[in-house]
Amino acid sequence: MYFPVAFQVLFLAQLAAIGWGANLRLLSNAGIEVRPVLQLAQLPTASRSDDRPDDGLHKNVFRLARVLAAVTATGWLLSALASSPAMQTWLTLLTYVAVVGIVVQPQRILCHTVRMQFLGSLVRIVVPSMVSPVFLSDIIMADILTSCARTFADMRLVVCQFVSLAWPSEAGTCTDTGFLGALLVAMPYAFRLRQCVNEYLNAVPGSAEARRHLANAVKYASSFPVICLSAMHRRAEIEASAGVKQSSWILRPAFGLWVLAVAFNSLYSYYWDVAFDWNLGHTRSGWKLADCVVPSVSASLASSSVPGAADEMSELAIPRDLVSPADALARNMYVPTTKRSFPRLLRPQLRFAWTWLYYAAMMIDFLLRITWTMKLSSYIRIDQMAFGGFWLNVLEVYRRWQWTFLRIEKEAAL
Repeated sequence: MYFPVAFQVLFLAQLAAIGWGANLRLLSNAGIEVRPVLQLAQLPTASRSDDRPDDGLHKNVFRLARVLAAVTATGWLLSALASSPAMQTWLTLLTYVAVVGIVVQPQRILCHTVRMQFLGSLVRIVVPSMVSPVFLSDIIMADILTSCARTFADMRLVVCQFVSLAWPSEAGTCTDTGFLGALLVAMPYAFRLRQCVNEYLNAVPGSAEARRHLANAVKYASSFPVICLSAMHRRAEIEASAGVKQSSWILRPAFGLWVLAVAFNSLYSYYWDVAFDWNLGHTRSGWKLADCVVPSVSASLASSSVPGAADEMSELAIPRDLVSPADALARNMYVPTTKRSFPRLLRPQLRFAWTWLYYAAMMIDFLLRITWTMKLSSYIRIDQMAFGGFWLNVLEVYRRWQWTFLRIEKEAAL
């Protein structure tokens, strides 16, 4: 089957765009006003058109995704029918030019507002700044980019393919880009780390908010040892396959460090997803998972000797939605009758009545966070499976889709 890396990258990007549109539609159908949650009206690129109802937002995202998918599918089919590898490369290059041209063209046509919001968010993410405000839409976009890190690494192969077409003499030097691949993988995490440091510097010194941003920065910083050790291990595998003798006293400790680094990063990231990004893990006594890293006022009072103080502060710290139970049921929302009646290990305020959705999301997120363990199995060789890397990226797109869904739901429930 003709499905080269260049088109895998395009299809994954458009799958993520379709998932974003599905997020917006489902959240809008549930009665969640997405625009104020994402702070779209506060963006520097905001315009009067941003005040339209939420249904226009997801419709524009779907419309743009359909156009880009049609262009990509056409280029893919033409490339598959091409008679020579050179013609296939030229058609692939034209497909990329068409896709990028549609996204960046400045005319007020074809979902102009959505495209400008996307490009403006990319600029704010990439351009370093320690004083500019960090909007929730930019945070979510930067987190989505971290899920595309493997796709960025594949982009170096695409660039090499185009370079070899334009400058055949440089084809040999372009293939040896292990350092460039590791740099491309690390870039999204560096962008997100910069956002965390920015928020930390702009928070009140010593406050719980400042500690939370610092702890979040540690999460993204922990990805860099994983990337460096992975690049080192991959380089050793390539040299071993080429017949270069490797020193076992270096490779074995490096592999052990890689296991420790990836385990810490995966488990800490999963904990952050549940405890902070989704604000789950609450107990009916007032303690929650987030208190392990950033203790709240209610948790501090719960450990004190003042009876009833924790319950009182928990009551004040957790506002209730001013929605009747009948309206909540009609809008698929869950509103607890008392602060002690919420489902176990979730939170007092949930915007969806289907509590199984939250439990399923936590379980799936954990399983997809630890997919790296398949590399430790001698029976599962993802790299040797047909399009194994592509399907891993598809699973990561799904994981980020459900993360985004509950991330926005949590902000709306506050």
